[in-house]
Amino acid sequence: MNMLKKIAMWFAAVFAATTLMTAWAADPVIDQAKAMGVIGEKYDGYIGIVDQSRVTPDLQRRVDQVNNGRLGQYKEIADRTGVALADVGIGMGEKLFARAESGDMLKPGPSDPWAQKP
Repeated sequence: MNMLKKIAMWFAAVFAATTLMTAWAADPVIDQAKAMGVIGEKYDGYIGIVDQSRVTPDLQRRVDQVNNGRLGQYKEIADRTGVALADVGIGMGEKLFARAESGDMLKPGPSDPWAQKP
């Protein structure tokens, strides 16, 4: 498969995954925890815990559920496009950062601290 076709397939798959992630983001508990700065988006395309002391078992279950759903979508994209799974996650992380609202917590790298989006 030529590189141009691979890139086009990757973008189409990322668009599909972004659409699906909108449905996952509709969870009011997840939305509230994000608004309160308890959880946030990580560079790798997954939700992370910002303040573990404020995480309830229900919230942890929901975060795990969203992350497992994202992993499944990322695997499908990686399988269809031949792009490495980690690269798919990072690409989605970039999209999620761009869509994050002002005040949302973001973790831009593995050793970077959490920061609020301006």
